[in-house]
Amino acid sequence: MTTFSLKLLALCFMVIDHIGLFFPNAPIWFRYIGRMSAPIFVFCMVTGFSHTRNKKVYVLRMYLFGFGMGILDYIINCFSNGDYIDNNIFVTLFSIAVIIQLYEWIREKHSKAKTYLLLYIIWQLIGVIVCYYVDIYTDNIIYLFEGFMGNMFFNEGGFIFVSLGVLLYFIKDNKKYITIYYPLFCFLYSFITMAGIAPRILTRLNYYHYDTLFYISSFIFPILGFPVIGIDRYSIQWMMIGALPFILLYNGKKGKSMKYFFYIFYPAHILLFFILSKVCLYVK
Repeated sequence: MTTFSLKLLALCFMVIDHIGLFFPNAPIWFRYIGRMSAPIFVFCMVTGFSHTRNKKVYVLRMYLFGFGMGILDYIINCFSNGDYIDNNIFVTLFSIAVIIQLYEWIREKHSKAKTYLLLYIIWQLIGVIVCYYVDIYTDNIIYLFEGFMGNMFFNEGGFIFVSLGVLLYFIKDNKKYITIYYPLFCFLYSFITMAGIAPRILTRLNYYHYDTLFYISSFIFPILGFPVIGIDRYSIQWMMIGALPFILLYNGKKGKSMKYFFYIFYPAHILLFFILSKVCLYVK
């Protein structure tokens, strides 16, 4: 399969998933199928980024679409009656692209690599602080700030999916490594979530009055992407393992070029599904 074929397949999985998200009466297995979408998109992004000619333009384009999607999420959520929409995979992909670019600059001993790295770290720290307090003291506006700050911790999927993108970047050309490390990632992520590792740790720290560690952990676990309330034994995130066969079918070729179609389709279908869901609710 070419990159284009994989993107088209991931797009179909995403549409099915979002039908299940926006329309409550849709079969639950729609959400199951949707778990395969994001990993395929991430894989296509890291392979495409590795071969793009102008990486600065690529990163800038991803940021602008992420910021634009943040604005759209904010507007949509003004009419959502508290059931907020947080779909903005552009910020996640943007964070992956920046980290990869920084790594390549360091590897190539770029003259300003260390300066860029330092600036990025400072920017991320500021972003974490700003987004954290905005998320605590406001409701809807956090999605606008997520798009603006482009933070690796505050995005769709959290730091976990950013780390998945970095992992796939390093193993993308080795199908043996993909077969080993991608399932391992899926297992660890699912185990930590379904076993409620984070809530269990917080409960113990609170019980034994380790207040400092409790507050630090309460801050760190959510921004890493791990739930801290309840134990989600019925999490379906493990079904992202289903993306593996399709990733392994990648033949290293680009295929057709319709990049702006995917960029535009994402916000367009979110807006359309939101409007249709409200219409269906009104009709009932």
